[in-house]
Amino acid sequence: MAISSESGEFNYSVTSSTFSASQGGGTEVVINVEGDVSGFGQMNGTLTMVAPAPGVNAGSVSFRGAAFVDGGEVIGTTAEGHWAKLDSEHKWRVRGINLYSNGEVNLSDGTLDLATRTFNGTLAPWT
Repeated sequence: MAISSESGEFNYSVTSSTFSASQGGGTEVVINVEGDVSGFGQMNGTLTMVAPAPGVNAGSVSFRGAAFVDGGEVIGTTAEGHWAKLDSEHKWRVRGINLYSNGEVNLSDGTLDLATRTFNGTLAPWT
């Protein structure tokens, strides 16, 4: 299997977020997003970021969503990965492995930005 160079991008708007306690005294942040994804069109989903303990600047992330493709097809996606706070104020790098119900696999690398309430990044096919 090979990882191709960048081939697409995703551009999400953050529509809401919810914070709750996680095991071990950490925090779980559930972030709802919607936007456009190259090759898929409109996608809505939920990004869940876990900080395993107070003050930690990195942790696990998961994504669950669906793309609403022209012609009526719906493609589900699940992803798992890692987040880390960037040096800049209130920005986080989020990287993951994305599995789609049509059999595709992509690697994603994006930035979650509180100031602009966006989650944007690039996709690279894993073939």
